[in-house]
Amino acid sequence: MKVSTAALRWFGVPNAEEHTARLVRGSEIRTAVDIGCGTSSHLTRFRPRLVTVGVDAFEGAVEASRAAGAHDHYRVIDMLHDEVEPVLEPFGGELCDLVTLYGVVEHFTKAEGLKLLERCERLTSKYILVETPNGFVAQGPEYGNERQRHLSGWFAHDFEGLGYSVYGTTGTKLLRGYNADLKSTLRGAMTLDVLLSYALRIERRPQHAFNLLAIKDVRGVPPRLGARRSGQEKLSCR
Repeated sequence: MKVSTAALRWFGVPNAEEHTARLVRGSEIRTAVDIGCGTSSHLTRFRPRLVTVGVDAFEGAVEASRAAGAHDHYRVIDMLHDEVEPVLEPFGGELCDLVTLYGVVEHFTKAEGLKLLERCERLTSKYILVETPNGFVAQGPEYGNERQRHLSGWFAHDFEGLGYSVYGTTGTKLLRGYNADLKSTLRGAMTLDVLLSYALRIERRPQHAFNLLAIKDVRGVPPRLGARRSGQEKLSCR
């Protein structure tokens, strides 16, 4: 998977980590909240310049993240039902610059996911970044954890209707399946997925991608990840 990720990036198909890096490098982002924090985060690499808060409804997840040192601060909060203001306490009550949800919304029903995104907008004065599979991808209770079950599928138009800019990541929907793994074990399948990702231009045509990466500037300014120059993407944000 590491080889595939590196190859996709070389062909101009950035993953969620690189999209996050572009946003952080090109914007005035100093504070961030990671919803459904898990044991690792794409935000960790930017600390200590970036002050982060990991949030999860389940104390076990927060403790695992704390043990891994993924964030500066933590809050055990149910974002659907609890008051969200305590999330901002480490920032003195000020709105944060970025809220991230990596692999989160698909674990809720569509109605719950929409409510979650709406509540996240109350936490930030700038950006929300969401990564989720393109369409419904079946997943049961991983390691006996019922909370890991997928309950909804999301499409580019779901986010575009909410003011997000949507990009494709993680290879093609055609060749990848459960856990973003390749559907085929035949030799050359990974190379084919990389080449097909490039040919289909999945970053700008997310309907062909396995994962969606959606970014919203709550100020109403469409986030722009720049034009391709000399084979590399350069961030251009307002």
